[in-house]
Amino acid sequence: ETSGLDVARDRLLSIGAVGVSDGRVETADAFYAVLRQPEPTVGEDILIHRVGTGEQADGEDPDTALDAFERWCDGRWAVGFHAGFDRRMIERTLRAHGHAAPPLRGWIDLAVMAPLLLPSRQSSGGKTPVSLDDWLASFGIDDCERHHALGDAQATAQLLLPVLHAAQARGLADPAALCAESEAALKLRSMR
Repeated sequence: ETSGLDVARDRLLSIGAVGVSDGRVETADAFYAVLRQPEPTVGEDILIHRVGTGEQADGEDPDTALDAFERWCDGRWAVGFHAGFDRRMIERTLRAHGHAAPPLRGWIDLAVMAPLLLPSRQSSGGKTPVSLDDWLASFGIDDCERHHALGDAQATAQLLLPVLHAAQARGLADPAALCAESEAALKLRSMR
């Protein structure tokens, strides 16, 4: 969760991640941290990310939390919905605290891959899903606490499962192939 959508100006408030292994969401393999803010955000943004001023002030020391996050990431694939935003915010925060990029194998963007691999999928209103909420609704995934870093990670992990199934049906059997396809689709989008 962030204080806003401006990658250059807003701050990373909390990080949530959950593992996926052998076609299952591994809730016991999770990471969550609220980064202590020198000046907690106040205002309407709290209504979205729900990380209140007290929680921001009492969060973990950013260096300690980022060290733990790097250890959790080591050698994994990152998956996100609009993963480019997540990646830029996380990497900018890491650099600001003297860290390198997290030791990940690569990033997979479900905002790109879900429509690419499931083009005929429709939301409950008969429309093509666009947002993460649309995609979750199209699969009946509703047991996640949205706009909470760990809840959003769980939602993304649950959406990953049908996307992985569709990817395997198309011969994209491993994360490296899915990552390459995600990057190629993003590059093609940016050329348009």
